[in-house]
Amino acid sequence: MSLRTRLILLSSLWILLIVVVFNVSLYFYISASTTLNETKLLWKKAQIILRNPEIHDSSNWTKPELLEDFKEPDMMVRIIAPNRDVVAGISTHVQLSGYPVVFRSNYYTDMVNDFGFRMLFLQVPIYDDDRQIGQLELGKALNVVSEWMKQLGTGLVIATGGVLAFALISGLVYTQIIIRPIRELLESMKAVRRNRTFVTLSPKITSQKDELGKLGQTFNEMIEALREHDEKQKQFVADASHELRTPLTVIESYTSLLRRWGANDPALREEALQAIQAETSRLKGLIQALLRLAELERMEAEISFQPVEAVALMRETAGRLSVAFERDLVVDAADERIVCWGEPEPLKQLFVIVLDNAVKYSRRPVRIRLSRERSEAVIVVKDEGIGIPEADIPHLFERFYRVDKMRHRSSGGTGLGLSIAKQIVERHNGSIRIRSRETRGTEVEIRLPLAEESS
Repeated sequence: MSLRTRLILLSSLWILLIVVVFNVSLYFYISASTTLNETKLLWKKAQIILRNPEIHDSSNWTKPELLEDFKEPDMMVRIIAPNRDVVAGISTHVQLSGYPVVFRSNYYTDMVNDFGFRMLFLQVPIYDDDRQIGQLELGKALNVVSEWMKQLGTGLVIATGGVLAFALISGLVYTQIIIRPIRELLESMKAVRRNRTFVTLSPKITSQKDELGKLGQTFNEMIEALREHDEKQKQFVADASHELRTPLTVIESYTSLLRRWGANDPALREEALQAIQAETSRLKGLIQALLRLAELERMEAEISFQPVEAVALMRETAGRLSVAFERDLVVDAADERIVCWGEPEPLKQLFVIVLDNAVKYSRRPVRIRLSRERSEAVIVVKDEGIGIPEADIPHLFERFYRVDKMRHRSSGGTGLGLSIAKQIVERHNGSIRIRSRETRGTEVEIRLPLAEESS
């Protein structure tokens, strides 16, 4: 069963239930109200009869004219003796006279509904001084009320049927309005799956100020994110293919050269081997960087943060790089107890990337400053190297972007380091910013959230 059919049936049944409950309540309310009014009229009639002194003397009950003054159409009046004999009575309706004779010692009312024909009965005790000597019973055939209630019932049934028909028709229209954006959303999803294209919903749907409009906006935002991600993936594959192709082409060329001429030329053979080794190392570094990117993306759903001593981790990383590059890396911490909230290994990788870049492009000592500002740890890595052109700074975090392709090639760079660094920082809900001037050096500022114990 489709969603539209279910909505129509559920809404129609709900409306039908409301109408039926309302109509039944209205019917019984009107029935009870009319019965109560008729009961009050009978009670007043009984009071008028009981005001006659002859009624309270049983010797007068045999007089034929005793109740003649109270004769009315569709009315019955009778006096019942304690032995259940009807000792006096008048009736203008046969069915009223057929009502069973019962002697009661108290007040009593009864409504008889015989296949839609209503009869109302009232009994009132007759006293002689303080002794009950009989029971006055009045009966009234509610012909007008019965007919009116039949018409009311018929009208309510017709109204219920009309409401149900209206509910079905309006349900078709209403659900068409509701289902239209959902159907368009479904068709868009099918188009994305079938044609591998990113189709967005029309502004007619997304501009609505309701849940369906918000659903459409969210869908369009998701499609835009997928489109952007797809474009980045395509660009990444193209860039990675280009980067991998270059060293492989160099290796292939030198291998071919060795096969043809290397056996008889030691200098050429040495040059070829050095080139192959350099390109192999560069290829290895590129593959490792790609694997790190893939690992970071895979671990997005496996974040397990913990308190990390930023100063200790930075001193350890700087110490190892200082030995490896035989360079001075000066760590200056305003507070030794700066504790970040993150993962030790990715943060260590972040520090390595930033320090490695600073060491490669500067011959002077690199200075690292750690401090805290409010709820953030601030890490600043400053070098006095060759700097970066201002036009290149906005593109530094793009994958495979190189400020100077020849410089990066000679230093073994892949163009992925800062992209990985930014991904790590964003994963830790932090920020990274680079300030640089040519020939004046570069400053990298990293901000990471502090752990609660140190904030």
